[in-house]
Amino acid sequence: MTGRCLCLGLTTLALLRCLPLEPQGDALELLPTKPGRTLGSLLSGSSLSAGHTAHPASTFLGLTSKHSDSSAHPCASPMYLDPCGLSIVPKEPAVAFRGHVVLNCSSTCSTLAHLGWETSVPKVTNEGPGWASLHISSLAVWDLEPQCYVTSTNIIEKARLHVYRFSHPEIHLGAEMVAGRQEQITCNVSSLVSGSSPSDINVTLSSGGSTLSESRGSPAVGYSFVAQPTQHGQEIVCQAWLRVGPQVLNDSTRATLQVWALPHSVKISVEQLEFGVGANFTVRCSAEGNPLPELLWDLPSNASVELSDRRRTVTVHSAQRAHSGTYQCLAQNRYGASSGHVNISIVEQRHGIMIVVAVLGVISVLGGAGLWLVRRRFMKS
Repeated sequence: MTGRCLCLGLTTLALLRCLPLEPQGDALELLPTKPGRTLGSLLSGSSLSAGHTAHPASTFLGLTSKHSDSSAHPCASPMYLDPCGLSIVPKEPAVAFRGHVVLNCSSTCSTLAHLGWETSVPKVTNEGPGWASLHISSLAVWDLEPQCYVTSTNIIEKARLHVYRFSHPEIHLGAEMVAGRQEQITCNVSSLVSGSSPSDINVTLSSGGSTLSESRGSPAVGYSFVAQPTQHGQEIVCQAWLRVGPQVLNDSTRATLQVWALPHSVKISVEQLEFGVGANFTVRCSAEGNPLPELLWDLPSNASVELSDRRRTVTVHSAQRAHSGTYQCLAQNRYGASSGHVNISIVEQRHGIMIVVAVLGVISVLGGAGLWLVRRRFMKS
C-alpha cells in the first residue's frame, strides 16, 4: 500500500488537516509548487472529504520524500494560504434613532471580487470593482448588524450599529430668583443607547469655568445656593457626555441667571455738612437693586428745593435756617425698601459777623478819641 493522506477541511482558503492512512516514519520535505500553479488549479476536479482517498500530497502541495522509497510518508503539516479579507468603514458607528448611516466595504482579495450587502432594513447600495457601499436612512430598529459578503463565497464581515437617542440638555431655573433666598438650578438630559442600560452618561453644571455640580451615570444634575445680587447676569453652562459604543458624544446648553434684589447699598453724598445762610448746595443719592429702585426724599424744608436726575439729586437754593436738619433718601422696589440719610446745618455767615464786630470796634475807637479831646478842651478853659 503506497503512502496516502486522508485530508479533512480542504477548502479554497487553507488545507486544515491531513491524517496519515498508515504509519510512516520518514520525514518529508516541502518543495515549491510549479510556477503558475494555483490552489484553484490544484483542486479543480477534486472533491475531498472524509471517506475518500486523497491523492499523494506531492500532487497538491509539492511534497516529496527525502528518499525515493515509495514507503516515504506523503503527509505534511497544515499549509495556510493568505485568504481574501473584507474591511468596513466605519465598523461600529454611532447612529441616531431615525437617523441615517453610510457604510463602505472593500476587499483585500488579489482579484477584484464582487461584493454585496445583506441587512433586514430597506437600503440603498452602490457597487464597484472590489467595493460596495450601504446607505440606510431613517433607521427605526435598535439592533442591527449589516453584513458585507463576497459573492459566491462564505466570506463575510459584520458591522455593528450603536443606535442611540440623546436629547439636548435643558436647564431649569427658579421661576423668580430673589437675592437672599435659597434657590435651585437643575439640568436634565434624556438618553437611550442600544445594548446599554442604563446609559453611560455624565452631566455637569458650571459657571465661569468652575464646576458647580456633577452627576455620573445619571441624566440629571442639580445645584442649590443662596442667591446673591452679584449673580445677576451670570451664565450657567450644562454639558452632557454620552458613551455610544467606542465613541463619546457631547452636547451643551447655556442660561443666564436673573436675580431680583431689594434696594441695597444706599449712599448719600454732599460736599460738606455745614453751609451758611444764603448758600447753594446739592445732595445726591444712589442705590442698587433689581429692578432699579425708585428714590424718594424726606427733607427738612421743601422751600427753594429742586429735584433732578430722576430724583437722584436735591439742590437747595439760597439756604435758610429752615433747611437745617436730616436729608433722608428712601429707595424702594417691589421686593422692599432701604434708606440712607445725612445731617446738614445752616448757620449765619461768619464774615458778616466779623464786619459788624469791626465796625463796632472802629466806632468805639473814634468815640473814645472824641471824648478825650472834649475833656482836654474843658480842662484848658
